Amino acid sequence: MSIPDGLRAVIEKHHAATNEFIRGNVGPWQDHCSHADDVTIIGGWGGFEKGWAEQVEKRYEWAANRFKGAEGKIDIENISLVVTDEMAYSVDIERCHVRLAGTDHVRPMALRVTTIYRSEGGGWKMVHRHADPLLNVQGPETVLQK
Repeated sequence: MSIPDGLRAVIEKHHAATNEFIRGNVGPWQDHCSHADDVTIIGGWGGFEKGWAEQVEKRYEWAANRFKGAEGKIDIENISLVVTDEMAYSVDIERCHVRLAGTDHVRPMALRVTTIYRSEGGGWKMVHRHADPLLNVQGPETVLQK
C-alpha cells in the first residue's frame, strides 16, 4: 500500500504528540487536529464529543491534564492502515507506562485506538479518535446495561 508522504508525516507527528499527551502536554496533539465542526472523539475515559470549538478541544485538554507524566515512550502497534485519496484510518494498540494526576505510581496502560484522518486544506488532519482500554475477549452479557 502506498501512503502519501503528507499522511506519513502526520502519523509520525501524531505518534510524537501522543508521547507528549501522556506527559500532560496537549499542544502538539492539537496542532494536527482538524478544527472543524464535525470532529469527534470517543475517549478512553468514556463519553463522546463533537465539534472542535464546542467540545473536542476542551476534551483533549481535560484528558491531557489527567496525566502527571510517563516513563519511556509509548509503543504503538499498528493493526491496520487504510488510505483513500480523501480519508485514512489507522487501528492501533497503544501501550505505555503513565502516572495519572493525583498519584505517585507509574502504571501500565494499554488502549485500542482508531484514528481517522482527512485530507483537508492541502494536508492531512485528524478528525476522529476512539480509544478505550484493551481488554481480553468478554462474554456477550458484559455489554448489557443493568
